[in-house]
Amino acid sequence: MTKNKHKRGLKRKIPFIILATGIIVFLIYLVTPLPKKLLSRDYSQVILAKDSTFLRVFLNEEQQWCLPPSLQPDIPENLKIAILTFEDQHFYRHPGVNPIALVRALYLNIKHQQVVSGGSTITMQLARMLENNPRTIFNKLSEIFLAVKLELHYSKEEILNDYLAHAPFGANIRGYLAASHRFFGKKPNQLTWGEAATLAVLPNAPSMIFPSRNNRQLEKKRNVLLLKLYENNIIDLETYELSLLEKTPNKIIPFPLASPHLTDYIHSRNQLAVVHTSIDQNLQYETNFFVKQHAAQLKQMGVMNLCAIVVDNQSGKVASYVGSQDYNDLENEGRVNGIISARSSGSILKPYLYALAIDEGLILPQTLIKDVPTYFSSFAPSNASESFSGISTASKALVHSLNIPAVRLLNSYGVNKFYNLLEAAGVQTLFRTADDYGLPLILGGAEVTPWDMAKLYMGMANAGNFQDISYLKAERSKSAHDLVSSGSTYLILDQMKELIRPGLEFYWKKYSAQEPIAWKTGTSYGHKDAWAAGVTPKWTIIVWAGNFDGTSNKSLSGMRSAGPLLFNILKVLPKDPDNKWFKPNLKDFVTVKTCDDTGFYASEYCEKINETQAPVNMKPLKICPYHTRIYVDKKQEFAVCSHCWSGNQISESILKYSPDVNYYLRKNGSLVINEAVHNPNCPVKQEHGILQIIYPINNANLFVTKDFNGTYQPVISRLATQFPEREIFWYLDESLVGTTVNKSSIPLKLRSGNHTLTAVDTEGNRDQVKFSVRLN
Repeated sequence: MTKNKHKRGLKRKIPFIILATGIIVFLIYLVTPLPKKLLSRDYSQVILAKDSTFLRVFLNEEQQWCLPPSLQPDIPENLKIAILTFEDQHFYRHPGVNPIALVRALYLNIKHQQVVSGGSTITMQLARMLENNPRTIFNKLSEIFLAVKLELHYSKEEILNDYLAHAPFGANIRGYLAASHRFFGKKPNQLTWGEAATLAVLPNAPSMIFPSRNNRQLEKKRNVLLLKLYENNIIDLETYELSLLEKTPNKIIPFPLASPHLTDYIHSRNQLAVVHTSIDQNLQYETNFFVKQHAAQLKQMGVMNLCAIVVDNQSGKVASYVGSQDYNDLENEGRVNGIISARSSGSILKPYLYALAIDEGLILPQTLIKDVPTYFSSFAPSNASESFSGISTASKALVHSLNIPAVRLLNSYGVNKFYNLLEAAGVQTLFRTADDYGLPLILGGAEVTPWDMAKLYMGMANAGNFQDISYLKAERSKSAHDLVSSGSTYLILDQMKELIRPGLEFYWKKYSAQEPIAWKTGTSYGHKDAWAAGVTPKWTIIVWAGNFDGTSNKSLSGMRSAGPLLFNILKVLPKDPDNKWFKPNLKDFVTVKTCDDTGFYASEYCEKINETQAPVNMKPLKICPYHTRIYVDKKQEFAVCSHCWSGNQISESILKYSPDVNYYLRKNGSLVINEAVHNPNCPVKQEHGILQIIYPINNANLFVTKDFNGTYQPVISRLATQFPEREIFWYLDESLVGTTVNKSSIPLKLRSGNHTLTAVDTEGNRDQVKFSVRLN
């Protein structure tokens, strides 16, 4: 009896136990912390220009447009009011659930025998987005419980902000930020009441009401909401009437796609939701326009690709970045990012070498460098014009991009030293050793990118201070290196602003009224790459033209293919009227005395002397090697030496070049001062420096190819002599092969192997070279 009574009592308690257990579980559920971040933070990556306008927006991992809330932390008041008026008027008063709304929704759904109202609060809708479950009665109860829990753990503002940041607005558009930009092309804080009302009604039925599909239904719902706002005295009559006149959106506005190559690069390397770049939006569009315009002209010549980058020298920030002629030109590899693609440098490294050579004491701008056929073992550089000037000032050699003076200068400076300083200046694409590159390094033997060239030229513009450039607005530049003196960079840049360049006079005349610019062009071997690089105190511009697939084109040249685009970009760059050109610091220079004829330090034999500004820490320059003193008899008919000294001789200073230099000076029509002939009665008749074989040079390795008829081509041997009227006797391997008068060359039929060539004139002057031949 007692047992049965106990069992009955236990059965009566079971419901209370279950209820108590349920209450305890529910309370535990309520107090269990929620994650700090409610919804997934899978936002679209937004890349911004310098002025915070959009450069590009990427889809998130779920292929949705969902912008990060950090773009606009504060929800506009009109949008907030419109959403709450339409979706949840009692949002700030209920605990996450509105029982009256639920009962009304239940009644309407039963009455219409279908779901016509959900009765969900904004908190419940947020709970639904969190759980992302099908709409069933059980899931509805789960949403109710989660909504109450959300209200316990989060403020109303946090709930509303999270809901609006992720609410569906149709198709793959989520969040009010993306909706505002995609439907109206503006920031949310710029929305009118009519636009805010349109957005407010979309999350309620995003699949049914969507701009461009059901505009009449969308407009009807918006107008109902506007009426409600008016009746609640939230907006006045004028605002209501004007809002009714506004058209609802009928299309989706695309996000901008500016600097797509840079944004692709950022997207692949940077995981931040919002990336602030240094790109100047207006300048980016201007540069892109000129690149496309110029690319259309180059395409007619078979040159398909083009890119350009502009950098602010003062900040080291990239202002414009155009990676190809057209990102969407898939047929011609438009997606290739030319700015970070390594290409042959052509001759655009020369200014850096010339500046380093000044600091090394090898040259000043007016110092002479030989421009004659020159051979370094099997390497024989040639000028683009395939001609020789004999001798040239460093300034002219740089401005006219003469190859032989540059190679001779690099040989004197040292390939290893130059290679190391290229790397120190930021050139990151040198994958071979300095010895592997050798002297061709200065003529395009190196692979460089426009990005690295922008660093190199910006370093020149910043008085020899080299540092990284950056496309990130807030990124600080890394440690800088002073690699070249400010004095030498000023001297080189001042020479590079020379107005007249061969073949490009038209463009200079067209832009001569613009800001002065120090500029250099270059063309790689085989006409595969065309470069133009220019700097002003404010800007660095790098342009590359060519074919990404490496196809050569005879029409391709830095002067004509890249130069015009450089000037077009220069034309639109902001000008600084107070800083038109580089201002030298007098403390960086010291006055030295140089020979007016040769540009070297003046010797005692130099008659015309200049006072020249040289960098203060420059190593000593050579004493003029071309002026010398000779003795002649009083009638100045013959030169005399110690062997024919008579006591009646007089001394005179002469400018004496070597025979090879004189040969090309005469060939180019330059006046050459003839040296007095050595006294024929002198017991020692051999004259020195009178005759020189200039091709082939001593120890040269020659490769002889067959002509079109199958026979091997002759090798044309050339001679430089102070007295071309004298007869020359030519000996090959001690056998006479011919004589010449007033002609300084002779063809030689050669076999494979080693040879000795000797030239002797009628006065006994001679020169001899040894070389080898290989028949191909």
